[in-house]
Amino acid sequence: MPGHSGPIPAQWVVTPAGRFAHSVKLPDSIPKTVPFDFSKARLKALAPNAASVARQYWEHLCETEAGSFILKTVKNVEGFAYLRVVPGTSEQELRDRWRAEAPRLQSDYAWRYDPLTEAVGYVNPPFGTYLYVEYPSAEKSGAFLRLSGYVSRKSPFQVTQVESPTSRYGVTWRGIHRPRDREFLISGHEWIVLDRSNDEVLAVFRDFAITGFTRNEKGGIFWLNAMRCPMRKAVFGRTTGTEEADWVPRVLAPTIYPESLRFIDQLKGVDK
Repeated sequence: MPGHSGPIPAQWVVTPAGRFAHSVKLPDSIPKTVPFDFSKARLKALAPNAASVARQYWEHLCETEAGSFILKTVKNVEGFAYLRVVPGTSEQELRDRWRAEAPRLQSDYAWRYDPLTEAVGYVNPPFGTYLYVEYPSAEKSGAFLRLSGYVSRKSPFQVTQVESPTSRYGVTWRGIHRPRDREFLISGHEWIVLDRSNDEVLAVFRDFAITGFTRNEKGGIFWLNAMRCPMRKAVFGRTTGTEEADWVPRVLAPTIYPESLRFIDQLKGVDK
């Protein structure tokens, strides 16, 4: 696929949304894959109390590739289109190194997709201050729901079905593949914000997760508690939890600054 320098699993691109996400080519300014010396890592792992090869590889990926890369910020954005559903993980996928596209990311989402539940993170003042967000319909393939007006539990969303997204700006995600990553129980993913009028990539968020250390699980695999890259602390003030609802507004800035970002700024020691 154009968005990758190497091959990816065929099941990642079986849907139109998946094919689009994996077709997005990132700007040259986004960090590229840096080769890792597995032979050297094996020798290093022999020393007392040394990190395993897997841990060394994960730290290498975090140091050389992971991060929040905001190329352009757009102000006073009323809303955007969420272009690809993030499917939750089944119990089997949480314990399997191969089956899910981005198992750590997907483990943060409910198994049953519900656009109304997900939209709360964006259109629920004072924490979500967009005027609307467009999500893929759970009932009609290819259609979208435009969700707006959520003020309180007593004032529910206004929901309008549209045949295709109307927003200029879009957000999508994709799993990424690095040499021997799943062999060492590592998975990576990217969030991408783009201008749909010209396909310009505005920002990329890239993270890698590592599992294999959970007791009482075969191979130690349990993606729900997989470790994430330390850079998340600098971006979000924490290393756990979902990310895109606290990251997208940094790129597509709504007119009213969300309280969720204000809270993150306080955690990071930023005066906003």
